[in-house]
Amino acid sequence: MKKFAGNKSVILDVASRFNIAESMFYAITSNIMKFFNDIAPNIIKMPNTEDRKRKVVREFEDICGFPGILGYIDGTYIKIRMPAKRIKSTYVNRHDYPSLTLQAVCDANKLFLDVFTGPPSKVHDARIFQLSFLSNEIQNISEDYHLLGDAAYPLKKYLLTPCRDYGNLTAAQRNYNHKLCTTRVKIENAFGLLKQKFRQLMQLNFLTVKRSANFIISCCVLYNLCIINNDYLDNLDIENIEYNEGHVYNEQNPNDRMDGETKRDIICNLLAFN
Repeated sequence: MKKFAGNKSVILDVASRFNIAESMFYAITSNIMKFFNDIAPNIIKMPNTEDRKRKVVREFEDICGFPGILGYIDGTYIKIRMPAKRIKSTYVNRHDYPSLTLQAVCDANKLFLDVFTGPPSKVHDARIFQLSFLSNEIQNISEDYHLLGDAAYPLKKYLLTPCRDYGNLTAAQRNYNHKLCTTRVKIENAFGLLKQKFRQLMQLNFLTVKRSANFIISCCVLYNLCIINNDYLDNLDIENIEYNEGHVYNEQNPNDRMDGETKRDIICNLLAFN
């Protein structure tokens, strides 16, 4: 599985190398993917204790001084073969190729804390976030903690986004945006390392969305195991990886946005004084 995922080899080539039929290879990889998807909740998980939350927050704070960060959320396109019996236009992204979006949250060590995939990349990042399990779970966290995201996500007290620049940002707001962008590097690097380590993710050739999604999650589990076991990934070339620069999200509950703006203003001032 790891050899197949790590190289741009077709199934026929891998099956012939191991002297097995393609159907046998399909069955074996299906079982392996099922295993990785079953253990995924134990390998990819948000901080669930105060000690672990404080550890993640402290590691981000050491980078840029930004307080309370439980992770950075973003999305990336995973190019796919057009799924059978699906409408192509619903899967084509803004770069004009069919893809699925992988939404992920990572910590300061580029370890995935949450992953979600399956929706076509035609769907806006904000909608994908609403569809994910994380959108409900994260609402219950303490007000001391929050995720960071780009302007594609809705501003909420538990999900902070950049201050929009219309040419009139204050020095504190510009400083806040700079600190936020500094942390974004971690998720960009994580996506880059994931795709370079598991090169099948450059373009998946499975016939169904379910198998593509299961494969993506399996690669994320393997990626986390590499990070946890100090299988160094930083020597990989990640300069040419494509990221999902989502459009600005405008539609959201006014009360949620007001709560988010209040918290963002407090942090802007806090960072300015620090």
